[in-house]
Amino acid sequence: MVLGFRSAVLAALASLGVCGLAPAALACSRVTWLGPADQVITGRSMDWPYGFNSHFYVVPRGERLDGAGGVNPLRWTSRYGAVVVSGSLNPGGSVDGSFDGINERGLAANLLYLAENDFGVARAGQRPRLSFAAWTLYLLSQYDSVDAVVKAVAADTIQIVPVPFGPGGAAKATVHMAVSDASGDSAIIEYLNGRPVIHHGRQYQVMTNSPIYSEQLKLNGYWLTRNRSHELPGSIQSTDRFVRGSYYVQQLPPTTDTRQALAGVMSVMRNLSVPWGTPDPEHPNIAPTWWRTLIDQKNRIYYFDSALSPQMVWVNLAKIDFRPGSGVRALKIEGNDALQGDVTGQLRPSAPIRFLAPS
Repeated sequence: MVLGFRSAVLAALASLGVCGLAPAALACSRVTWLGPADQVITGRSMDWPYGFNSHFYVVPRGERLDGAGGVNPLRWTSRYGAVVVSGSLNPGGSVDGSFDGINERGLAANLLYLAENDFGVARAGQRPRLSFAAWTLYLLSQYDSVDAVVKAVAADTIQIVPVPFGPGGAAKATVHMAVSDASGDSAIIEYLNGRPVIHHGRQYQVMTNSPIYSEQLKLNGYWLTRNRSHELPGSIQSTDRFVRGSYYVQQLPPTTDTRQALAGVMSVMRNLSVPWGTPDPEHPNIAPTWWRTLIDQKNRIYYFDSALSPQMVWVNLAKIDFRPGSGVRALKIEGNDALQGDVTGQLRPSAPIRFLAPS
């Protein structure tokens, strides 16, 4: 049944061309909950028209990394150890992109789709270039807090390259980034007309997709004037998910029970998820939720919940050796039905990710 669903989706996308796949890319939701006793939990959903071949990847400190930006690529050495969910941006391809993750200092990064995002034109010989597929790992391996990320992004010293991907290279890499840290600080990073636009503060707990963040805030402002316990938008469109996420995250009880807190955030993410089902050819921007993650930034535990598995799995960063020379490790988690519970001990040595790069 899954193979039939995937074939149907890809057939629909192929018939729709560029406009078919691009709106579906990285269409997802992110919510950060701020609780008592310094608790911070970030949840995200990943909505997509095909599977990712998703893996946990561990990247230690001292690892030499290549941003795959083509001409004049950014190269750096990791300062902080990180765990990222990475997968294949092209159906059936090799792992070539990172979408989500946390580092050993509790900084989390979540990459989502935004149609209006514009990284600007990459020109050879100017700023070092970084593939959008490596952006998540770059931030997590280089910075220890939201404030540090914001300062670096505002300086605008690198060029992010939106490499086309997907069937026929039809998808446009228009993405924006949410970052949060163990203090509860957050930032939403968009590039508009080639320049970074940053919304920085603890109040920016929710991010979905279009329109741009300033417009989302205005739309949500209208719903703040309504009785949302009786009237709340219920569709799976980005604006409605933003409103529901903003409302429900504030309704979660201020518990100090970590298990209840995680369950609460997951309940919000499931409310924002797109149910599994057949594609709608008239609305190609709607794709089912393939997986969700929860990032416990206080306790440094990273959870992965596949829509196709009854078992949630996780890695505990406290049990991971991030020392220089410990090597990259990985574990296939999407489609690996035998996994359950704490899988930290099942991570195995792996070659580094070869990020999607310009042809």
